Amino acid sequence: MSTPRIAAVATAVPPHRFTQTDILARAGYADDRRRGFFAASDIEGRHLWMDPARFTPDENVDQLNARFCEGALALSESAARATLERAGWSPADVDFVATTTCTGRLTPSIDAHLVARLQCRENVQRVHVGDTGCASAMVALQQASNHLQAFPGHRALVVAVEICSAAYFHDDRLESAVAHAIFADGAGALALGGDGRGPAIVGHRTLFRSEHLGAMGFEYPGGRPRVILSKEVRRIGAVMMGEMARALMETQGLKRDDIAYWALHSAGRRVLDRARELLDLSDAQMEHARAVLREHGNMSSATILFVLERLLRLEHPVPGDWGVMIGLGPGFAAEGALLRW
Repeated sequence: MSTPRIAAVATAVPPHRFTQTDILARAGYADDRRRGFFAASDIEGRHLWMDPARFTPDENVDQLNARFCEGALALSESAARATLERAGWSPADVDFVATTTCTGRLTPSIDAHLVARLQCRENVQRVHVGDTGCASAMVALQQASNHLQAFPGHRALVVAVEICSAAYFHDDRLESAVAHAIFADGAGALALGGDGRGPAIVGHRTLFRSEHLGAMGFEYPGGRPRVILSKEVRRIGAVMMGEMARALMETQGLKRDDIAYWALHSAGRRVLDRARELLDLSDAQMEHARAVLREHGNMSSATILFVLERLLRLEHPVPGDWGVMIGLGPGFAAEGALLRW
């Protein structure tokens, strides 16, 4: 059985970038506590699918979903085309498309729109992973990897896109202010084949802690998405990163020192701080996750692909090096992949 390999990764962001000061001014928070969420985020700026000249904070449900659809389709296509170009593939080379999002609704789903926009073959297979939160790019990657193992010689395209700004909700809850302070918009895409130049995906693991089912997700008062984000997520997420890392390493009899590269979901400053302690990682090993948080914020499912793209672009692995990818999401779940160059 062939082992799928990553051929290319690429990302896309909206044209407008906002500093934390810009977003704070639009959010209108005046109290020190909510303003403190922005100041302590370790985020310098974020890209949002919003025209600053036309933005109003009172968008209705229809306007929010229209903005989601416009941004999600534009960014997913841009990231997908860039990835195919880096891989040296044409859309006709793609046998399987896996897409994911959780910040809006679109039927036909994003995979169908991408097939049309990219002009993939009419018999291309596809799956859309919806409502799986920040971990869903890893779920989509697992589905693509499973497809390639079942059909050696096939090639797959994975696309994660989020317009988190379409789920901003102004109310008095502290968790809404935290969401406004960290979440952003973006898309990531990954090309997966049997002959990729990048690392092989040696294995996947999923870990659920269902006792924390209500810690994170969305609710829809009046049909408008609103983030559920318990303060316990910072603790739960870091602990589950540690548990997932151990589970992945145990499959190959590895120890923490055997892992050269770490692609961790840039969930937030406190999650990364705690994960660093639990995993005993160096500043250099944490830098890719921290840099993505600093430069882009948390783009939900797309974030882990930004971290992986940065790692592959800036590092110089040698054959035999090991890597770990870990995403976190509602459920509460950790999704991981073990990589080897």
